[in-house]
Amino acid sequence: MAFKSLNYLARRSSLKLNGALIFQPTLTLLWGIFGEDAMSEVPPASPGGKQLFVRQSSGLVREVSVRNALFFNAAAFIGTGVGWYPVFYALPFIAVGVMGPFSTYGWAAIIVGVACVLLAFIYASLSSVMPRSGGDYVFTSRFIPKAGPFIAWVESFTLVFSSLAIIAFEVPIVVRNVQISGRIIGLGTGSKFFSDANGWFTDKSGAVQGWPGFLAALVVLLLILVVVTRPTRTFHRVVTTLAGVGLFSGALMFIFGMIFVSQSKVAAGLKAQGVDIAAVQKAAIDNGTLAANHHINWAPAVFAFMASTLLFQYIGFQYSAYIAGEVRGNVKKSILTAVLGALAIAVFMNSMYVDFLSKRFGFNTQVGWGTQYWLGDAHTPLGQPNAMPLVGTLAHPSLWPLWLLINIGGALFPFLLCPVYINFISRVCLAWSLDRQVPEWFGTVNEKVRAPINAILTALGFATLFAVFQNFAILPHSVAASGRLNLIATAFFSVLMAALTWILPGINAMVAGRTRPDLVRNAPYRKILPLMGAVWTVFIVTLFWFAGAKPIIDNLTNAKTSTGAYLRDSGVQFSLIVVAAAVVLYVIQAVNNRRKGIDVSLLYREIPPD
Repeated sequence: MAFKSLNYLARRSSLKLNGALIFQPTLTLLWGIFGEDAMSEVPPASPGGKQLFVRQSSGLVREVSVRNALFFNAAAFIGTGVGWYPVFYALPFIAVGVMGPFSTYGWAAIIVGVACVLLAFIYASLSSVMPRSGGDYVFTSRFIPKAGPFIAWVESFTLVFSSLAIIAFEVPIVVRNVQISGRIIGLGTGSKFFSDANGWFTDKSGAVQGWPGFLAALVVLLLILVVVTRPTRTFHRVVTTLAGVGLFSGALMFIFGMIFVSQSKVAAGLKAQGVDIAAVQKAAIDNGTLAANHHINWAPAVFAFMASTLLFQYIGFQYSAYIAGEVRGNVKKSILTAVLGALAIAVFMNSMYVDFLSKRFGFNTQVGWGTQYWLGDAHTPLGQPNAMPLVGTLAHPSLWPLWLLINIGGALFPFLLCPVYINFISRVCLAWSLDRQVPEWFGTVNEKVRAPINAILTALGFATLFAVFQNFAILPHSVAASGRLNLIATAFFSVLMAALTWILPGINAMVAGRTRPDLVRNAPYRKILPLMGAVWTVFIVTLFWFAGAKPIIDNLTNAKTSTGAYLRDSGVQFSLIVVAAAVVLYVIQAVNNRRKGIDVSLLYREIPPD
């Protein structure tokens, strides 16, 4: 890995060999004689036969501002947002009710958001004393004694696959948004070509799959490659600019949606398209996604499912902590500002934004429309999800240029989420390579891009593989009933896989002061850190018990439930496969390190290199 200068190398690096410290002269000599490669590998064997890990610079550069970090977080969580939020009322398939100004979804957004404030302060506190890329992987591996490195590996490995699943969720939505843009033009102009946009990128069955769907996905992935391989500063400029455009589009949707759209106009627009509104609303009642009495069911076993959907919507608001090694200035202030700022946006958009607009559009119709979309109902209005710009066009077709611009601006987010996720995944992979959890070449930072290019290309490779599984029926039926991955299964899998990522920050906050007082001695909020960790842990474990563990146990112990079908359709089976793969890979790498005589026992006593 390249260094800026010999002085930088000598200042940052030291190696402990047989109890002696070899400082600047030795490092400079090694560099002069053997060059860069001598410093990227382990040193010669000690008399005892063991080799020790040589610390090195990460190769990253601190070029990320507070504003960049904020928009990075926003791009990481909004995804389908802006236009698609009403579609998610029906995703957990529980009866949605209304109390006061907010729906079940809106109240869940507020409750989860308030709890996430604790998580924001935990990340800000720990990142300030360990400002390194890798996020909670770095915290867990250093704070939890003995088993910490293994737990951190499983936690981060499952998070990476959760993130890849979310990318797989977003790529087809990017394609779908192109169709929706076409339908908006068609509704506004009457053009037959655009009115037939539902047929774009579809196979003979009329679905976005097969070769047309896969080729469209490949185009999206190539665009993602172009963005994610920009140099760090350029990458964050692109993310900040496009995320700003997306948020501006959301503001326009909220303002003009409240002004120009009404329930009666939406109903008239749907009727003009031959849609039976009563049948749409009945679909919500029949499938249990709309409470007949409009009351909210606060029972933990029910409400937790909606709260878990909000975890799916919120994940990413904290991801600037995973690139802390590139954030410049006061890390605590930068991370806290970026995380809390993104969280505020998340709470607003998932409560006031979506609920106020949906009531304006006709709440029951929105829930029913979303239900039909997730079920793949052939009678789904317009054959599309109830994206808000599309609904606006139904209500006011003459404003179609406005709705089109809003849809295009909002559609930037599902696209933008993908390079942001790959960027953060690559930083986790970099942290793995520095800790010898994976081969060092995997996290090598390219000087031109200033990013771990091998990790980026690997993540894109997996994203392409997911696209193959989504578009072609090649998976065994024991893995996917239709032979293809579907959006709902992908969403629930990603929630399950991220469980440790949500839970372990609280554990780290509780134990850090006892296990590593040397690292957190100067941490902000140190005195209340264990309390914040305890409250957060109780909240998140309770949520995952009712939304994850308990339903799994209940279904597996229910004689009427097909165990194999449940494990397959719920994403549990795939989750178990990923966890098993994590364990196997950890053991292989541990054996490989031992075979090479590499002793990493001292490694986790220090924070990773800058």
